[in-house]
Amino acid sequence: MRIEFARGEGDPTRVFRSMAGLIDAFQRLDGHLAPMLGASVRTSLVLQDIEAASLKSRLRTVIDAIPDEPLQQGDIKKLIGHFLLKGKHTILDWCGERNEISDREDVKRLEADLTKLAHDTDIKLLPAYAQIDTPSLLSDISAVNDAMVPLEKRDRATFASLEGRSSFNPDLVVSGEVIREIVTRERLENTGERILKVKKPDYLGTSKWTFKYGTLTIEAKICDEYWLDNFQKGLVELGPGDSLRVTLYEEVSYGYDNEVVHTEYEVRKVDVVVRGPKGNQIGLIGG
Repeated sequence: MRIEFARGEGDPTRVFRSMAGLIDAFQRLDGHLAPMLGASVRTSLVLQDIEAASLKSRLRTVIDAIPDEPLQQGDIKKLIGHFLLKGKHTILDWCGERNEISDREDVKRLEADLTKLAHDTDIKLLPAYAQIDTPSLLSDISAVNDAMVPLEKRDRATFASLEGRSSFNPDLVVSGEVIREIVTRERLENTGERILKVKKPDYLGTSKWTFKYGTLTIEAKICDEYWLDNFQKGLVELGPGDSLRVTLYEEVSYGYDNEVVHTEYEVRKVDVVVRGPKGNQIGLIGG
């Protein structure tokens, strides 16, 4: 992995922060690609060398465990290593061909290419290879994208191996909203009265508040402008341990495997402040 940087420009730490982020992202990628060959496959990434002309790191993937299924004869660890390299090149080249990720079918084609690479290893006697998890793949691509944020426009990052050479695409746009759209099959909505324990209020702006909701810690925007305005003017008393009795809107997004992908919360109306164990319930504006 190599970063060529414009000397004497920008934050001097940017190259090191970007390299560290890319190494972390590659470790995550290996962790999601390897199980395609077998659920028991485990890998770790080690640094073999670093050069400073441009910042260049030599990395090696260590195969800590191999599939426990019946396998073909041959150097299994070497085949797994080649697959991981090809997989990373395939993903980087796919990212290099676009400036945004917005089409689910486009992502599924990338997944199909990775599945074909797994089949091409031919390491199993029974050719049953798992598909990579879509949210994990998109999250890993996002991590690669985030790692390049510190770099300046004239900086360049590349990845070279025995399987080829690929460039990192700094112009790729990967937003959390788009990722959720791609992995979401269905949304269910619910509105009801709830009691939310306040963990972190917003005293100045319109940021989301942090609440304790049952066993969950959630973030929710308060859309009750009248109550919020009075709170921020100091007309509502709210102390540590207090809760709010509210009308809460919940939108739950489910993925294609019926897993919960994301939950969005909004406080539509604040009814009362519910004091902690030593306090009393008070009304809209307090006092």
